[in-house]
Amino acid sequence: MPGQRRHIRLTYTATGESVTAELLDDEAPQTAEYVWSLLPLELKPLHGQVSGAEVFVLIEGGEPAPLENRTHLPLPGEILYFHEAGGNVQTGSRTVGEICFVYGRGVMLRGPEGVATHCSLFARVPGDWKYDWTGFAQACRRVRWEGPSPLRIERVEE
Repeated sequence: MPGQRRHIRLTYTATGESVTAELLDDEAPQTAEYVWSLLPLELKPLHGQVSGAEVFVLIEGGEPAPLENRTHLPLPGEILYFHEAGGNVQTGSRTVGEICFVYGRGVMLRGPEGVATHCSLFARVPGDWKYDWTGFAQACRRVRWEGPSPLRIERVEE
């Protein structure tokens, strides 16, 4: 059983939908600490093109992800970190990190050219995506149809 966990909040600043997530310091300590050190962030999320029901923000020059708590089939409410070192035909030489939020079922993480990839799971929103944080899930879905809306990711100081 984990001890007291740190928390982060994700908020669509234009419309107010928000969720609070627990950092998985006991399962992904290096990744959780790295993301914590970046906060606060306010960026425009993109919707996954090939992975499914996920949104992500790009962090220019993001650091490589530690090889910890990696997954290919995340669940709704899970927050992941991905690093793309660049050097492939689709992304060119651009090095980026991504913080990904999974808001629905059936997500299979894919990298450039649709190749299966793994991301480091470092945080989780408690509750059920169909009942407990439906407004936030709907705001994520809107990113696909209406385009990016600013998403703030910040520390919850307790």
